Amino acid sequence: MNRLQALFMPVATEGGARYSTALPLLLAMFTLVLWFGFQAWQLVAERNNLKVLAANQATMYANAQKMRAQLDAIASGTAELAREGNVNAAQVVQALASKGITIKSNGAAGESPGVN
Repeated sequence: MNRLQALFMPVATEGGARYSTALPLLLAMFTLVLWFGFQAWQLVAERNNLKVLAANQATMYANAQKMRAQLDAIASGTAELAREGNVNAAQVVQALASKGITIKSNGAAGESPGVN
């Protein structure tokens, strides 16, 4: 009888035949290995999906930054016109202020003017 068969054969005791615990332990270990492998595969797939989503959002974020820069330029131009005395620009700035939107003036270096 070889060693592998000996692991799974019943052991004779006074109370009757008792089976070895090797088979249940082997099955439990095999199940754990399968479970950890499945979880690792799922995590890798999720990571790849997140990378794709991040790449897709990069272009949208760049477009949003461009639009924000354009909005900031328009807002600062309108604020500048209002400071120079343009009545229509002053009305626009006042209407925005009444809605809680303030326009940053040309502030410190490195700070871009814009809308808050």
